[in-house]
Amino acid sequence: MTYIAIDVHKSSSTFHWWIPGEAQFGRRCIKTRQERFRKLLDALPGPFVVAIEATRQAPAACSWLKQMDCEIHLVDPRKMAALNELMSAKTDDKDAASMLKALIHDYLPEAYLAPDDVVERRALTRGHTALRRLSTSVRNHLRIALCQAGIELTCTNLTGKTARSIVPGLLQQLPKCAGIVAQVYWTILQVLEQCIVQVDDEIKEQVAADPLATELCEHPGIGNVTALGLLGEIGEVARFPKDKKLHSYAGVAPKAFRTGDFAASGHLPQRCNKRLRYWAVTAAQNASRCKAPSKAKDAYERAKLKHNSNTAKIVAARAILSFLYHLARRTAVPDQGPVTLVA
Repeated sequence: MTYIAIDVHKSSSTFHWWIPGEAQFGRRCIKTRQERFRKLLDALPGPFVVAIEATRQAPAACSWLKQMDCEIHLVDPRKMAALNELMSAKTDDKDAASMLKALIHDYLPEAYLAPDDVVERRALTRGHTALRRLSTSVRNHLRIALCQAGIELTCTNLTGKTARSIVPGLLQQLPKCAGIVAQVYWTILQVLEQCIVQVDDEIKEQVAADPLATELCEHPGIGNVTALGLLGEIGEVARFPKDKKLHSYAGVAPKAFRTGDFAASGHLPQRCNKRLRYWAVTAAQNASRCKAPSKAKDAYERAKLKHNSNTAKIVAARAILSFLYHLARRTAVPDQGPVTLVA
């Protein structure tokens, strides 16, 4: 067996390892390439227990290590940085060495290592969100170009049939330079919308193939994209012992402060899965606007009587996550019978 810690970066990665049987430590800095990883591991005795920091290059490195039958432990970079605050210097070599010590002595601050199917879902929904934001940005630039030329745009939806028949004629009225740029914006917008349709079709197929996502879509305010986004960001629901842990992970549970007889709640935490919070709040907002009754809508209306609408959305988001949590547990273990959902 060999314990290995890797500080991985785009161009180079630093390896530190320890072989318990031989009481041997080693280190090496190599290029971040799959063949270089394999060559180094072939020279060490297996099996391998690997600690790797969660960075942008970590998904590719984890994929390579899985192919080499390594036991992978993904390290939370923020918690690891807190452990290394007393170090006199911060280098890749010291980072790898501290991760190796934490791995050996079993105090490694681990992060969630998502399986391949969850990674694929996240890539799909996050890509859809990025495309939507790009489309919104391009539409805003196009409206600005027309507004600066004093041209009134009567249609509100730039992706509809009315816009496709009106906008090309309006672009011809622009001055030469402004018209060239606006025409580029219009072309990019058409391409983006086609790409979004392709991604939407794939999301529909993914939801249709997943019973949990299909049942989740029956909840008022939750559509295909929102359902897949929620499930993708949560990953494996079984890793949360109760729904309150899921609330904390999503960042919809306010911070608590208690000392002696004094107790108070603070702001929402900044350190959370912000994408999951986005999907939960989006679903809660949609549910509050639906005519169909739901526990999320009831929670929103009760909270709005005492607080403002933003706080009510967070309360409704907790109801959405609790519903999803109990639904997922019931789907995973169908023999337990009906489960009471708590708002």
